[in-house]
Amino acid sequence: MTITNSAMLMVFLLLFIIGTFGLLLSIFYNEQKLDLKALTQQEVEETKTSAPGVTKPDNAFAANQGMYFNYFVKENGELVVGDEFAPEMRQVIMEYVKGWKPNTVEIKYKAIGSQNQEESHLLIAAQTVSQNGRMLGTVYFGKDVSYLWSMFEWLLVVLLGMTVLFMGVAIVTGQFLTRRAMKPILRSYELQRDFLADASHELRTPISILKSGLDVIGMEDGDKLSAFSHELLRDLQKEAKSAAKMVGDLLLLARTDSGVQEISMDTFDFSVMAEQVIRSIQGFAQSRQIRLLLHGQDAIMLHADQEKIKQLLYILLDNAVKYTPEQGEITLTTKTTIVDHKPKLCIMVADTGIGIEPDQLAHIFHRFYRADKNRSRQSGGTGLGLAIAKWIIDAHRGTIHVESVPGVGSSFTVLLPLK
Repeated sequence: MTITNSAMLMVFLLLFIIGTFGLLLSIFYNEQKLDLKALTQQEVEETKTSAPGVTKPDNAFAANQGMYFNYFVKENGELVVGDEFAPEMRQVIMEYVKGWKPNTVEIKYKAIGSQNQEESHLLIAAQTVSQNGRMLGTVYFGKDVSYLWSMFEWLLVVLLGMTVLFMGVAIVTGQFLTRRAMKPILRSYELQRDFLADASHELRTPISILKSGLDVIGMEDGDKLSAFSHELLRDLQKEAKSAAKMVGDLLLLARTDSGVQEISMDTFDFSVMAEQVIRSIQGFAQSRQIRLLLHGQDAIMLHADQEKIKQLLYILLDNAVKYTPEQGEITLTTKTTIVDHKPKLCIMVADTGIGIEPDQLAHIFHRFYRADKNRSRQSGGTGLGLAIAKWIIDAHRGTIHVESVPGVGSSFTVLLPLK
């Protein structure tokens, strides 16, 4: 927020400075052009009424101190100098205006200089002089605008200095205001995080007791219950199990938010772990008549938190089984690959399930988000599994990519760095 607000303020400040500088430069530049145009037209009229090439000696510097030169070049090429500030620059100027014979007043900019003097910035005007249909020559006026150039250079330096100063003030002010505005939000977030952690921790005990009590009732008095009571007991056990899992997931996420949850890194054979997970979830998949396949390399050594990676596999495979209809197929593919010249472990879980709508792909890793809430509820989903999976992947500096076609299936691809 601080960066965004400061950046916007800087952009508006720069636009204001550029606009102001450009406007002032345009006003002064056009004013000088108008003055020079008027002088040139006046000189042309005076030349017409006098002998060709004759200029009035008090016309240039006496009336205009900024005039640099006043030349009249006859049609035969003869140069008549009305006045000039730097005679040594005459050759450079004449070379520049050579062949320039406009019928109306034209004005050009030229920077000239020599080794012995500083560079001068000139506005040069030119117009041909004709009398009774016969061309007499061309009048050239040069006005020195070096003082304006210097003034605008200093103005630009001052404006840039002010920009840097105000940018610094904007950043400091933005940080102060942002911190002040964020205090109640951060306080509310901390209270919410603490409440989530405390509530999850306190709920674990009664839910565990409830789950254990229901299991005892089922074992000791299951044969004495009626069909309705037996069905009710199974529903209660299922809900208690789901509640216990949700509380565990909430407690894990609360710890990750507070930075308490740590990962323990060690090196292990990921291929062996993948086989163990497949065997563990095979029964659940077979109960739903779903084929579970494993395609992987042998002996993939991974440096990571073994329990967290196992949890990641369980989440992805369990999620795939829940959203794959009967007679479907789930494939777990593990292999090593090279990405950006670095070795990576690629884990891909592909299913032939119901798929995910394109507009929902960006939200599936959000907490409590479920694309099909009714189906998730029936399968015992809480909407926290993929959020935990994303945290595990981020904690290991990995990435996850999802591709899905509704009615065809989904594919989750995880890339984890190898040691």
